[in-house]
Amino acid sequence: MFSRRQFIAHAGLSGGLVCLGNVSPPAWAKAAAAERAGGAGRMLVVVELDGGNDGLNTVVPYADDLYHRNRPTLRVAPKDVLKLDDHLGLHPSMTGLAKLWDKGRLRVVNNVGYPNPNRSHSRALEIWRSGKLPTEPTGWLGRVADKHPELALCHVGDGAIPLAVRQRTGAAMSLGTFDDFRLRGDARIAANGPAADDSPLAQIAARFDAAAALAERMNHKTSTHDSQPASQSAKGAPPAKLAGHLAIVRALMEQGDEFRVFYTSTSGFDTHADQAYRHRQSLKEVSDAVAGFLEEIDTSGLGERVLVLVFSEFGRRLRENGQHGTDHGAAAPVLLAGQAVKGGFLGGPPDLTNLDAGDVAYKIDYRDLYASLLRQWLDIDPTSVLGPRDTSLKVVSWL
Repeated sequence: MFSRRQFIAHAGLSGGLVCLGNVSPPAWAKAAAAERAGGAGRMLVVVELDGGNDGLNTVVPYADDLYHRNRPTLRVAPKDVLKLDDHLGLHPSMTGLAKLWDKGRLRVVNNVGYPNPNRSHSRALEIWRSGKLPTEPTGWLGRVADKHPELALCHVGDGAIPLAVRQRTGAAMSLGTFDDFRLRGDARIAANGPAADDSPLAQIAARFDAAAALAERMNHKTSTHDSQPASQSAKGAPPAKLAGHLAIVRALMEQGDEFRVFYTSTSGFDTHADQAYRHRQSLKEVSDAVAGFLEEIDTSGLGERVLVLVFSEFGRRLRENGQHGTDHGAAAPVLLAGQAVKGGFLGGPPDLTNLDAGDVAYKIDYRDLYASLLRQWLDIDPTSVLGPRDTSLKVVSWL
């Protein structure tokens, strides 16, 4: 056993960031076990597009005349669309994801939303992140980790940990940059008693040891020449924000199985004015980052274990506004990418003759998509996380 004084002295040795969070003793024990055990479990990466992505200019209904008539300046011409079938195609900036489609590694889930959609950014994000209506103070992924602590969570990004990964009995790791791994390798707690005594301080000690071991590996990786492509471009320029976040995710995956679920985000999708150029650049960033991440994961030999989910809190209205932009909408496409996904469409094209107050109406409930993903990909029962939901939406290739 060791004392509170010993713990505080040890904590003062740390030369970098270790996020302990509000973690219960069982979660500390799991964190330590993850460092020792390793494993070959599947991993999920969730990418949030903050601001309300214009789904109609992401997955374009280029064969629908109503789309073209309602968007005189913002419409994407059929000749420019990256055609996926006779009705729908990707925005021309999304060449990276188009290549994944050609390989059967992209699933486009159309018309995803929920009843009585909320068009407030903060409230809509809360709904998607919670996974419950009415919402709860914990997130859908946080509740997954509470029930299955082996599915440790990691948030990669700036600011507060998002609701989606907030837990009741544990806490997600949160990292912003590679510099967050700068932990002194000699930071240790010398416990006099056995580590299995399960006292809070012993479990904190185990978590420090696990974090220190990971930091040592990450420090080595980020200082070696072969890690350079993960954190910067070939010309030495810093990567786009999302690409940088996914580089951290990839590095963590390559260093072991400490984390199984990753959550990150990128912003810039609230396009009320002058949308055309801004949206093009944002879609290119997402497409290039996700496609590049999956290509590097394949090279690492982890491709069969990784699935990426891309969503936004709502879509945009069908009719463009007077400022060459689009206002807050309702349902929108969700993207799933990776070797294991069942390529193709889930759900038909948006029905632009049957709108919800001027917006695309939902046909697939986002909670059913979450539930199907949890059941089919992570092999867990989603009932305790999301309540009774439909889990029959086919998201993986073996169904």
